[in-house]
Amino acid sequence: MNTTVGSYALLGSVVGWDAGVVEKLRNVGAVILGKAILTEWYSFRALGKTPNGWCARGGQAQILVDQAADQHIRGRQYGDHFTFGLKPTVGLTSRAGVVPISSRQDTIGPMARTVVDAVHLLNAIVGFDPRDSEATSETAQFIPDGGYKQFLNEDGIIGKRLGVVRHPYLDTLNRSTVSTFENHLELLRSGELMLLQAEFKSSVNEYLKELAISFVRSLADIIDFNQNNPELEKLEEYGQQTLIESERTNGIGEKERKAAEYLEKLSWDGFEKKMKDYKLDALVTPDISLAMTVLAIGGYPGISVEPNTKAMGCSLGFALEG
Repeated sequence: MNTTVGSYALLGSVVGWDAGVVEKLRNVGAVILGKAILTEWYSFRALGKTPNGWCARGGQAQILVDQAADQHIRGRQYGDHFTFGLKPTVGLTSRAGVVPISSRQDTIGPMARTVVDAVHLLNAIVGFDPRDSEATSETAQFIPDGGYKQFLNEDGIIGKRLGVVRHPYLDTLNRSTVSTFENHLELLRSGELMLLQAEFKSSVNEYLKELAISFVRSLADIIDFNQNNPELEKLEEYGQQTLIESERTNGIGEKERKAAEYLEKLSWDGFEKKMKDYKLDALVTPDISLAMTVLAIGGYPGISVEPNTKAMGCSLGFALEG
């Protein structure tokens, strides 16, 4: 199966081995039916310009559901039924063999039609992987004996303390406080993007070098491929500015290390402090995308639930973080 992150630049490339999570799935008897393509380069080709679900190889994603294929890894399933997705803590599952963005943030998790199915998938893919030892060795010690199935309980939410994040929150603050908040948010975004671009260049270059067969061996090669195939990659419509900016970086220097330290401090003083101060078991948001930046930066877990809401005439989901 091709691993291309939606890009023609990687079409025909051959990996040297199965990804860590795929190897674990095969070890427990799973049959791999196929794989989905996400937004090209996870939207990192041109942040803010690439449509969600679009890639050069597949065009714009359509709503497809295979009732027989209930379980997915790092995919998303749509339809007139319940959908459950889990973003594990960074390091709980191996990232080996996955096209990378950032070792601080990348994580692989299950999506399924039921919580039970997702938990079975999670049990199969967690654990130490020597090809991603730095991340998985530390988190492996926190995997409970007997796995996660033992915690399945229909009444498990009863008695839990949840913090609800509501959009109108900023409307209750004075203008000065809102301005300060927005300034901090902008620092968060700019520092995170600068660091991500440096990490991406280093990580993707390493990944490409390890491929058994590939026509591109560096981020610079990918940029050149896109420039030489503008119609194929729809370069005029969507560009590749984020790739170009990433190529201009020069590794993780003092500036990037300070950004990483600052982001870690924000995670401790923000998300984790609120959880501890209010003695929360989880935060609740209307959609996991509202909290994705915070979860990614801190490496925190999250659960996305999309119940059947066809009768209501709308698509409504919610997320639990923490």
